[in-house]
Amino acid sequence: MGLAYRADVDGLRALAIVPVVLFHIHLSAFPGGYVGVDIFFVISGYLITAILFRDMKAGRFSLLDFYDRRIRRIFPALFVVLIATTLAAVFIMVPSDLLLYARSLRATTLFFSNIYFSKNLNYFQPEADLNPLLHTWSLAVEEQFYIFFPLILFALIRWVRPNLLRPIILVLIVASLAHAEIRLSRNPIESFFSLPTRAWELLIGSALALGLVPVVTPRKGAWLSLAGLALIVFTIAVYDRHSRFPGLAALAPCLGAALILHGGASGANGMVQRMLASPVPVFFGRISYSLYLWHWPLLVLVGYYLERRLSATEGLMIAAVSVGLATLSLFYVEAPFRKRHRAGTSRWIPVGVGGAAMALVVAFALTAIARDGRFWPMSAFAQQADALARAQDPYMSWCSAPLSGPMRMPARPECVVGKAASAAASSPGASAPATAPAFDVLLWGDSHASALMAGLGEAAAAADASIRLVMLPACPPLSEVVTLHDSIKGLERQCPAFNRGVLELIAEKRPKLVIMAGRWSPWTSLQPGFAIRDGNDHYLSVEEARAAFARGLARSVDGVTRLGIPVVLVGQVPEFGHSPPHCITRAEFSGADTARCLTQDRAKVVAGLTYSNQVLLDLAKTNPLVTTVLLSDRFCGNETCPAMEAGALIYRDPNHLSVEGSRAAAAFINLAGVLRAAAGDQQAAGQGTGQAPPPAMR
Repeated sequence: MGLAYRADVDGLRALAIVPVVLFHIHLSAFPGGYVGVDIFFVISGYLITAILFRDMKAGRFSLLDFYDRRIRRIFPALFVVLIATTLAAVFIMVPSDLLLYARSLRATTLFFSNIYFSKNLNYFQPEADLNPLLHTWSLAVEEQFYIFFPLILFALIRWVRPNLLRPIILVLIVASLAHAEIRLSRNPIESFFSLPTRAWELLIGSALALGLVPVVTPRKGAWLSLAGLALIVFTIAVYDRHSRFPGLAALAPCLGAALILHGGASGANGMVQRMLASPVPVFFGRISYSLYLWHWPLLVLVGYYLERRLSATEGLMIAAVSVGLATLSLFYVEAPFRKRHRAGTSRWIPVGVGGAAMALVVAFALTAIARDGRFWPMSAFAQQADALARAQDPYMSWCSAPLSGPMRMPARPECVVGKAASAAASSPGASAPATAPAFDVLLWGDSHASALMAGLGEAAAAADASIRLVMLPACPPLSEVVTLHDSIKGLERQCPAFNRGVLELIAEKRPKLVIMAGRWSPWTSLQPGFAIRDGNDHYLSVEEARAAFARGLARSVDGVTRLGIPVVLVGQVPEFGHSPPHCITRAEFSGADTARCLTQDRAKVVAGLTYSNQVLLDLAKTNPLVTTVLLSDRFCGNETCPAMEAGALIYRDPNHLSVEGSRAAAAFINLAGVLRAAAGDQQAAGQGTGQAPPPAMR
């Protein structure tokens, strides 16, 4: 016998799923729509615990029955979506991306995708916001919770006195919430994805189902529901991608959901219950699970196929298609499998069928991983491009400052290249002391600085010098500027601390030269996903951001040059609107001309760099210790900016140089000449090796 049906609970599901979908479409009216997942957690904890508690109190609890119900509820729609998504991925994804997809498919099928994504999500890896299975992390959290919770609840009911149940559940809620808040400061990605930091949300629903919250009258229940709705609406409207979330901030939507659930349980028939129980919310609540499963893969795969971010109109169209698919899924996939097995049919059958489905999908994922994502023939050129597209910058992992916990400058010997490095480490990646060797040049910046390290390291070694890299993703060397990026939790706290730490390192070590490099244009034009905030948590306009950019860079330069240390400011490399290696592989895959992947219009590219380039040039004009090198002069001709030189691709993605590109940039910077100039030998800088400083140096 099931629980009594409550239409307002289906309506609450609608209040969870609709904001999530609209948030994923990037509609500005729903900046906090992601809290819908937290609402789902509370609802799940409430309903599942109610069923478990009823069966345990009646003495008919069976773990096999419980997992039978979970499999029939979760697996059918999930595996239909996984199979459909996988078929689409095989036909439209290039091998490097299909490999990443296969890894996430394995994790999703085995219900540890939250762990997989917590270890692989960052700004530089395409699987972050472009993986069709990213949304399955919440399913993984739920299923992991229901591995342990039924056993814990059974033990509590059987062996613990009833009056101790409330304090024990309360302690678990507080402990999990406290852990979430602590981990949010130390490791925000883990705090977002992990079961221990999310368990309290499900446990809030469990506390309601266990009767641990005092019963209220229908009148009070109606007011509680209204307060709950206000909390949910507030968080959807006010929270955004940069909010410090989850942790304590997740209390508001979770308490909102709990108040509505508890208010409805009182028998209230107020405005909120009537609204949620009306036909449209109930319909969306009934399709909410399938809608959640379908909408994200469709958004990702269509955007992937079109090779661009979808417009709001396109997103709404895909949402409408998702509603249609979810409706079909409800009636023809979910509903038939939810029915209890016929009399005489073994309860092991759903478990066995579910296990077989998991095994088949995992087998495909392992096959794709073993084949490196390659199911279709590729030319040698496309294979080279695909290998470059999947290449990772090793300096990113070696030399990036932490995005969580206390700020420390990375001190691995691999981060110092040149004459001093050979004595510290025989080869990159080898075990070595935790202290980096001495260095002559400090390279300071974000991932663009890291991309220059390969070429500058070779140039330093050739000049009998050493160079050290210190970098933080999406954190340009702008002192006391609060930068934010959608994909990097905690950046707004760590970036200012990182830049202060670099200045302290420079004051301590006194290198002969400091090179500052970064991806400047997102902060002067506020590209989607990028923002700058002032000390009052005010988000700056483009004009304000430009002023903050100029001030922050000037402070960084002044902090170095007042020590008598010269500075080289490196202008940003031209950006492509697409990834040239990825575009080449896609073009060959679809039979298109690869030539379109290899060039872009100079006027369009340089226009986006005009402001930052001018700021760099102005600093060089006003400070004799500053030199500016504009990479747009190096990598753009009179009319176009190519992605290939001498048969080699010089980009590994839309805006990061490949190793070959890094070498070209290093030759243009002319590190040996700059070092001689820094030593005061201006004449030798132009004559020493017969090579003058490049014309872009000003």
